[in-house]
Formats: sequence, C-alpha cells, structure tokens
Amino acid sequence: MKLESIELRFNKFIAFLTFLITSLVSFSLGEIFYNSVDGTDFYRYFNYIEYFSGEIDSPSREQGLFYFWIISISIEKVSSFFVNENWENIFSTGIQIANFLIYLIGVVGLINLLRQKKIPWEKIFLSCSVLNLFPPVFGGRLIMKPEIIAFALLPWILVAINQYFIHKSNLFLIFASILFSIIATSKGTIALISSFAIFMIFYDKIKLINIRDLLIPGIIFFVSFFLLYYENTNINSISFANHPEEQSYLFKANLSFLYNINFLDLYFNPFRNHHADSLIGITLLDMFNDYFNRYWEHPRSLFFADREKLFGFLEFPRRNLSLLLATLFVAYSLKERSKFKLLYLSGIIILTLTSLGLFGLHFNPQKGDTLKTHYYFFLLGISFVFIFLDFIKSNNYWKNYLCTIFTVLLFLLIFGFPKNYSVSTESKILDKIPSTISCNYTKYYFTQVFLDNINCSQDRPLSLPYNCGSSEDFNTPIFHEDGYLIFVSDDNFEPINLKDKFDNVVSVNGFAECFHYVEGGYYKYSLDSLYFITVDSPRYNNAFLYVSLFSIFGIIFLPRKKTYSSSE
Repeated sequence: MKLESIELRFNKFIAFLTFLITSLVSFSLGEIFYNSVDGTDFYRYFNYIEYFSGEIDSPSREQGLFYFWIISISIEKVSSFFVNENWENIFSTGIQIANFLIYLIGVVGLINLLRQKKIPWEKIFLSCSVLNLFPPVFGGRLIMKPEIIAFALLPWILVAINQYFIHKSNLFLIFASILFSIIATSKGTIALISSFAIFMIFYDKIKLINIRDLLIPGIIFFVSFFLLYYENTNINSISFANHPEEQSYLFKANLSFLYNINFLDLYFNPFRNHHADSLIGITLLDMFNDYFNRYWEHPRSLFFADREKLFGFLEFPRRNLSLLLATLFVAYSLKERSKFKLLYLSGIIILTLTSLGLFGLHFNPQKGDTLKTHYYFFLLGISFVFIFLDFIKSNNYWKNYLCTIFTVLLFLLIFGFPKNYSVSTESKILDKIPSTISCNYTKYYFTQVFLDNINCSQDRPLSLPYNCGSSEDFNTPIFHEDGYLIFVSDDNFEPINLKDKFDNVVSVNGFAECFHYVEGGYYKYSLDSLYFITVDSPRYNNAFLYVSLFSIFGIIFLPRKKTYSSSE
C-alpha cells in the first residue's frame, strides 16, 4: 500500500510538472512566434488602449471595458519593465501575458469542475497539459479579444451553481451572479453563448431551485450588471447591444448554409473563403486549425515561416490532419452525448441563429466568418478536456502519459513545427527574444539552435523604462547633505519633457534623472514617443477586478461536503 502511495505521488508530480512545462512552452511560443498586433480586430479595439492612455475621449466601441482595462494595465507594466524600442513587441507581450494570467484563472476553475466529477489529479493535470496547446484555446490567448474572459469565469460559475445544488446555499449563487455580470456586459455574443451553455448544463435541475434563493443573487446580478453597463455605455458612448456592422455584413445566410458541404474542397482546397457557404466546412476547418489565417497561418506570423514539409502523401498535411481531428472530435462528442462534451454546440447554435438573422444582420456571405470558432473557444476547451479524459481512461499511467505527449506533438505540428530556419527567420527570432519575458529560459534553447549568444534585456546593467532609453554608461546622481539628489546630465542623452497625471511637467537631461521621475509616475506625452500609462481608470470595472477575485475565493473556501457530486 505504501509503495502504491509513493507511485501515485510520483505520477501526480510528473503530471503536474508536465502541466507547468507545457504552460511555459505555450506562453513562450506565442510570445516569440506571434505578434498580437497582427491579431483579428486589433486596430478596431486599439481605441480602448488609446482611451486608457488618455489619447482620446472615448473608445466609441460597443465592447465592455473590463477586459480591455486588464490589457491596458498589463501593457503599462510591461512597458515599464522592458528596454525595447519596438512598440509592437511591447503591446504583444502585454496582451499575451494578460491573456495567459486570465487563462490560468479559467484552468484553475476547470480543475475544480473536474474534481467535482471525481477525476483523479494525475488525469486532470495531463488533460490540462494538452489544453495548454489545444489550438482554439491557444489561438484565443494570442489575440486581443474578450472571449477569454468567458474562459476564465464560466468554469467558476458552473462550479458555484453545482455547489448550490449540493448545499442549497444561495451564497454560491451570489458569487456566480457577480461573475456572470462581468460576462454579460463584455460582449453580446459572449453573453448569449454563455447563457445558453449554462442552461444546457443545468436545465434538468431547474425544478430543484428554491425560488426564494434567487432573490438576493438576482438583485446583486442586476445591480452589478447595471453598474458595469452604465459605465461601459457612458464611456463608450454606445451600448454593447448596438453592434455597428460594415456594409458587407448586412446579410443573412441562406438555409443551405446549414447543410451545404464541399467534400472534395475540404481536402483539396481547405482555405479561407472557399467554404463561405458551408457552416459544416467552416467549423471543421477552423476547429483545430486557423482557417481564417489569424493565428499561426497569418503570413507575418513566425509560426508560418520555414515549415518542414511532412507527410508527402497528403496535399496539405497540417490542414488535412486538423480536419481529421475535428471530424473525430465532433463524431465522438455526438456519439457520447454528454452535456460537457456537447457544450461547444451552444456556441454553434447561437452563431448559426445569428447568421440566419435572428439577432439582426451580421453575416458576410463572401466569408462566413460569423461562425468563427474563436467566438466559442471557451466552450470548445471545456468539451475537449472531457473528451480527452476518455482517451486516458487506462489504468496504465504511462500509456496515458504517452497519449498526452503524442497529442501535444500533434498540435505543435499543426502550429508549424518542426522548422528549417532560414537566415531571415533566425534574425527575427534573435532580435525578438531578448525583449521577451520568457527570454531567461528560452535563450538556452535558442542559443543551441542558432549557435549565437542571447542577452536578455533584463540582464543589462541599467534596465530603464523605454520612456528613457538605456545606457550602460551614465552619470550617477550626487547626494546632497540636505537629503536631496543633484542629477548630472549625460552627453549621450537627448533631453525630453515628462509629465504626470496632474499635468506637472519636468525636463530631464540624463538617464538617472529620467528614471527617477518615471518611477514617480511621469511619462512621455504621446504614443508616438512610445509611452503608455493608464490615466482613465474605469471606477466600476476596476472595482470588479477585485470583486471577481473575491467571488472566486468565496467559491473555493465556502464550507462544502467532502464528497463530490456530478452536475450530470
């Protein structure tokens, strides 16, 4: 028995270590090989970044502020940490590290959901290891779009509602209502898809709800919703329910869109817009790959460059493989007909109704991109984990482990690995790595690959915010006997003006002096000068950052029974 206990602990440790490694690898791959500035709708949502930096008076967009406020904070922190003259790298890292932290909140919630279903720890960590590189979820972490908020909060909402049915305590519903108010005010499609998904999971338990238990959670939800909605609308000057569409999207799909499928083109022509008339084709080609060329198939992405040609018997190996995986995924989920395994269908149903014009005209018949899997990737992630758990049911731990590693390698293959690096790609990677957060551990690998030394920005003797630039040779300030500093100008420093949030202006003439004032909250005047500072804090959205974390801790630490119960 003791030997079994030691073996079990060892297996848990290896599985947990694999989860940590795949988490770091997935973040590093995104940061190095992808520029989030190239992501879908970046420049459309860039208005939020400009608003929070004080450049414009209103974003004039319909999305909720909560997610973009987090992104703005992250970009500000990254900008003050790195010495980097490339604003795209700074913004890309800021976006991806914020998304990664939001993602981890969702993963912890998903782990709690799996524990409610009595899944062993080692299988939970193995499945989450694969989730780290599951294409739809990985893609959702690369770009600046608010669907990842649903990935973070929805698992916690499901956990809380399930706990309510176990304990009959409306405290769980209160916490769930707070979290759902954030989802509900983030984006119209997110609100609809999440609502339908929650109903799909718990519809057979509605009759078990005590109506009186809904009173306080209901009031809290409406108050929370109103505060966030009011602030979003007031700052945006537009409601999230009023989604302005381009002329090319003022159509609705024909009924044939629902059942039409081009079988030969799925294999021989699996490319963007060639399946615009097929819901099935778009879904299968986009589910495990990048049909719309927004992630690793984007021409500027380093994922796309220098791919090794594999499987010569396939016309388009990576796209053909992903099509096969998506087909198996859908077929297996329909065969099993489990709520969680079919959860992703909530997204497809809502988007299909949208394409048919039920919620207005939001369909472009030349693209069919209303059905992007990105819009419901947070549901795909949950469904995938429950399906993958069926593939590691074996009592043989190492068989399950090999299945995990094999799946991870398949996903890396889809992303564009292995590679035969060209001189151009090598130069781009070597130029980017020093200014990445992951440099301190990735440099050892890429030094061996490229046989070139990599010095991380953080390793420099003086690492100043890029408001000031950087130099290894500068004049240190003189400490006056009365307790103040006398700054000495530097010959190689170009004088600049800085100001703080109260519009106090100071002119600096040296690196040390500049660093001193930047640490005190001063910054350059404009984004053209590569500064970023969050000056317009949204009061209620900012407060709900802390309220949401409090709610999650409440869900974790409220008293509960030792036995777990399934929501199915």
